[in-house]
Amino acid sequence: MLNKCRILLALLLLPLLGGCANPAWTTAGKILPPVYEVCPLEGKWSVIDDLGSEGYSSATNLCSEAEPFQFSREMALLGSNVWDQPTYKTKKVNARDYLMTRYIVPEGYLASINQTVDIVTVFADANYLGEFMKIDDATVISFVQNKVLLLHKVAERADDPSAVANLYVANDNHYNNTATSGIFIGLKIPSNNEYIYKTVWIAADDKILRPVLSRKDIFFPRRSGFWELQVKSGISQGEAELWAQNVAIKDALEEKVSAKTASLSTQSIVVDYIGNDYVTIARNNGGTDKLQVLPVDQLSSPIGIKVADLLGDTGSTAYRSARQQALQTLHSQGITLIEEDVGEDNFGLTRRNGHWHLQGRINYQQNDTTETMEFNINCIPPASLVFYDTLYLSWQSIRDRVPNAVDAFTSPNKDIAVIKTTGKLYFFGISGEQLDSVPLGEIDLKEGTSVVMAEWATGFYVDDWEKTFTNNGACMV
Repeated sequence: MLNKCRILLALLLLPLLGGCANPAWTTAGKILPPVYEVCPLEGKWSVIDDLGSEGYSSATNLCSEAEPFQFSREMALLGSNVWDQPTYKTKKVNARDYLMTRYIVPEGYLASINQTVDIVTVFADANYLGEFMKIDDATVISFVQNKVLLLHKVAERADDPSAVANLYVANDNHYNNTATSGIFIGLKIPSNNEYIYKTVWIAADDKILRPVLSRKDIFFPRRSGFWELQVKSGISQGEAELWAQNVAIKDALEEKVSAKTASLSTQSIVVDYIGNDYVTIARNNGGTDKLQVLPVDQLSSPIGIKVADLLGDTGSTAYRSARQQALQTLHSQGITLIEEDVGEDNFGLTRRNGHWHLQGRINYQQNDTTETMEFNINCIPPASLVFYDTLYLSWQSIRDRVPNAVDAFTSPNKDIAVIKTTGKLYFFGISGEQLDSVPLGEIDLKEGTSVVMAEWATGFYVDDWEKTFTNNGACMV
């Protein structure tokens, strides 16, 4: 009888227990609300203080307190410029150490920050927009366009992207500024058994070419400001050094923060590539030409970066495989006096068919002379080495317009292209997937000239870079 009562009680409770869970048939095909992933800078921010400048001082369209900064997963609004689909990368750093890497002496409010902070880097359309130091949920320091601004959050959510787009498209077409592009081209020019270096600035608005500017040495952008790279020959008899320095560091600041790096003296140095943070060179020391990849901030390192440190295990495997194939070719030719590559650091970059390619080198002895053999590394250069390397046009379409083209560069906005031949640089507008029929302009090149740098700017950065270049000795070609 007791067992029958227990069974009866269990049957009475079953409907109640079932009410605590959704039956399987009620959830099949059910549409759940999307989970909104909040971006690390989500919201609206107002400028409450100007903490100074990184580099030169000039008029900028980011400093108006009337124009807030806004961020979401769909949009980034900086001053009067709007960017679609930005990406955000966050890292934790010590605030004081971070400020030193940007060559900023902590003073005033900045001196009071001594904590671990989040640094949020914002990108859009392959463009680096800026970095933001999060002090707390309501306080951020922005590093954009060489300005250091203190921001305070005034709203938890950014405005609706479509409303912002309509506002700024109607207001001087500031939305993304897709019709403005500019590029720094670094040139290596043969001269008296050596090389000299020059930087050319090419920019266009709505495919209308601005005056082309140039200056000596390599002038290039970094997150800490604009720098110049020089190869100094004649340090002493038959020696050369590689120098890099921030062009805008003031004398007073230079006493407190190192703003210059230099390589060890060597017989000769040839620059093959320069990016934001790395330079690849061919260094001749005692008759041996060796390739090296060096950080711009550590040019004094006697050895280059190892393949594994820059390219990871996959890149290291590709390097070893390609080098082994090259060694087999040398052995088949009876060459046995081959220099070992214990450090796996004899590699760099070369320019070919519109892209940067990784290239290794083998040094060997033949007939009492030192020779070299290059080999291709089947690995795409990482973004830390080459940030932007997209060619939107096919080689066939380029050759149809410029039959003797040997290199080409296209802007992230897909509006202009720079085409190199053995004797000229041509500047073209782009319509669809074709070069326009008539070039926007051209400049002459000395035979043997090669490109060692290509850094693009779009939108409001074009004016900013051009002003900086002009303020640092650039003149019309």
